[in-house]
Amino acid sequence: MKHFITGILILLIALILLSGCTQSSPAPQPYTTVVTQPVATTALPAETPLATVTISTPQAVVTILHYIVPTKAWKESDLHMAFEAPQDWNVTTRLVSLPEGSQGLVYKTELVANDVFYIMTYPISLNGDQAYRDTFRTWDPAPIQTTVTINGITYDRFESSNDGKTHVGYVVQKGSASDIGFASVLIYTTDDVSRPFDKADFEKVVSSFTYFTSRNAETVTGEEIPLVR
Repeated sequence: MKHFITGILILLIALILLSGCTQSSPAPQPYTTVVTQPVATTALPAETPLATVTISTPQAVVTILHYIVPTKAWKESDLHMAFEAPQDWNVTTRLVSLPEGSQGLVYKTELVANDVFYIMTYPISLNGDQAYRDTFRTWDPAPIQTTVTINGITYDRFESSNDGKTHVGYVVQKGSASDIGFASVLIYTTDDVSRPFDKADFEKVVSSFTYFTSRNAETVTGEEIPLVR
């Protein structure tokens, strides 16, 4: 009996030892395969060239000052004419040489040198007024012709503009000649670009031009125009 119990104990001990050595294998764990996905790249737009911006700057404004020069009264006692002109003008009168065989006296009063502005005065008996009209009508382009009356004197006025220049001629009609039988032609040329105020200044001189008579000659004020010989 004693041997039987001892055998049972040995068997139990063996079973206990066997169970302690045998470990249950862990259940298989699921695994994740890491798949490297290509990173999506956003295509950058092609480089856009910079737009050309034209910045328009205002053009420079040039201010031209017009200095108003005080006027001075002039008179020609022998020709019975008078006018006012800027005081810094050098006004002179000279006797014009006529072709051989011609009769009469013709005077040229120079207001602005180089034939920019001058006055031709002649006896109406020479019919010089028509010759001037014919000359002015040859201007290119054909001049605009009008009739104007200034200070009781009636003129045929001619004006032609071309290539930045303006030509103007005033022809005194015979009926408006002076009391001594002289008539005048007032002629000027302006440069509308380099001297933009000339026309206005010259017209002021024309508007002051007048004839006086022998009776009121002594009362006419003004500096006597020098006669250059």
